[in-house]
Amino acid sequence: MASYCVGALMMVLCAGDAMPRYVFINHAPGVAWSADKPESFTRDGFDEIRETIGACENPKLRLGVSFIFDFLNYDLDNVAQSLDRFLALSAETGVPVLVNLDGMNWWDHRPDLWNWWDPDGPGFDPENRRNVEWTGWGPELAVKIGWRNWGHQVRVSPMMNMASPAVIAAHQEALRRLLPRIAAWRRALPQDKQWLLGGVKLGHEASIGVNAYYYPQGNALADKPVADDPTYGLDFTKGWHGGLQPLGYAAATVSGVKDSGELTRDDVARIVHDYLVMLTEEARAAGLPRELVYTHQGGNHAPWDKTLPWWPAFTPHATPGWSLYFTDPASADGLGVALDTLGDGRWAAVEWWWQGDGEAAWRANFERTLSFRDCRFIAIYNWNCGLSLREHPTGIAALRSLICDWAR
Repeated sequence: MASYCVGALMMVLCAGDAMPRYVFINHAPGVAWSADKPESFTRDGFDEIRETIGACENPKLRLGVSFIFDFLNYDLDNVAQSLDRFLALSAETGVPVLVNLDGMNWWDHRPDLWNWWDPDGPGFDPENRRNVEWTGWGPELAVKIGWRNWGHQVRVSPMMNMASPAVIAAHQEALRRLLPRIAAWRRALPQDKQWLLGGVKLGHEASIGVNAYYYPQGNALADKPVADDPTYGLDFTKGWHGGLQPLGYAAATVSGVKDSGELTRDDVARIVHDYLVMLTEEARAAGLPRELVYTHQGGNHAPWDKTLPWWPAFTPHATPGWSLYFTDPASADGLGVALDTLGDGRWAAVEWWWQGDGEAAWRANFERTLSFRDCRFIAIYNWNCGLSLREHPTGIAALRSLICDWAR
């Protein structure tokens, strides 16, 4: 942490003394709040979480709320207004927030970037082949469909080419609208309330072929009923591509990583790293301090030697973060070494779920994660969707006691 203590920031940052740790609970998009509907953001979502947890006030470990703003999936004006409302509610309720800005997973609103095949559809342009991923070395192998499994399999828009100049420009346009709003909001807070911004997370499980995977010959399924889709999904015992059709050829070509031969795990890792660097550069340029910017890399889970390595999450502009599901970070092969050798131990479990069998087990899981190296926060997914902490009274009780007792 000492490397962060520079000039006027020393009193704030040294050893993290004035910066709390957090447990954020993610309010799942589309359930009550939608980034496309600013009016949907009401304080009920904040109050329900705070009142249900019922934790005491602890300046060392604070309870907060997170939300994902999918900025390429909706009208950007609506997203900006929703973000403003989210931040205003944080100030109004005194509940800290983690702002998640994601441009990768949902980009349905931008057929002008991905529609290369349907001349009757909006945004059609054959050159959009260069904005989506390919199944080999050439735009004639562009994909037009993808699949995702966040509890059950759904069809999604094609995997984006993370290195495409047009895709990067779309990200930058949105981020340059949104990030300065966050920085300005924080600057306007009283000095003793600036902890209300717990962080800005960029790159929601940034990866290739994980959350928009592609079945072999998948394009042939695009016009067929969903019932015809394969359902066997990813199997990472078969390697970084999950045993399905590898993707990443478009990004490798455009970025100059390579344009022929075998596409490897390390090639994909480099592409993901460069994407996260781009995102976090925008955050720093907008005036956000480094200690409040977090990456979110995807593709890291057992079997650890076959999935993506940890290093892409480390950028000069941010604290690294990863998803951890049912995983003790101490048992995540290579994580501790990466934190010690590539950084200073500072990290975050930016998407987390590790339920226990009873209150004591829940609490132990919280403590094992927050106590591993310099973990700045846990972001529990979710409050009101999927695994849903709201439905786990023993987890709520464990979190309540953890926050009240935390003294690290």
